[in-house]
Amino acid sequence: MSDIVNETKKYWENDFNCSISTACGILDYYGYKHHSETMKKALLPFGGGIGERSVCGAVTGALAGLSSVLHEKELDRDSIYDLTKKFKERFKEENGTLYCKDIIHDFILPDGSIDKENPARRKACDKATFEAVTIVKEIIDAL
Repeated sequence: MSDIVNETKKYWENDFNCSISTACGILDYYGYKHHSETMKKALLPFGGGIGERSVCGAVTGALAGLSSVLHEKELDRDSIYDLTKKFKERFKEENGTLYCKDIIHDFILPDGSIDKENPARRKACDKATFEAVTIVKEIIDAL
């Protein structure tokens, strides 16, 4: 298991949502831990597909982390757009979607709530979260 996944797990396993966990795991891994406190506050409403099962929180967090690291590396705007597009394409290729509702479809209960106690639901979110940071690492390390 990669170190970036371990950094992400530090958040994920301590009740931070998918968006915060991915962004902070990325930032910590690349030595920008000082940005993580801001991300914890800014990305709270982005977990669970902005709380509406829209774009997966792991995607939004990964994009925030990726963009932050690329800015620190002083990449220009067009390069950052290109690399974030590459991330989205890879994530969608791996997961078949960018949307939380599709990733956890089997765990949405008739009343619209999520079966949070189901270990398989957690496994689906783990997979998306850890794939997101792994893809980010591959993109950054290829620079």
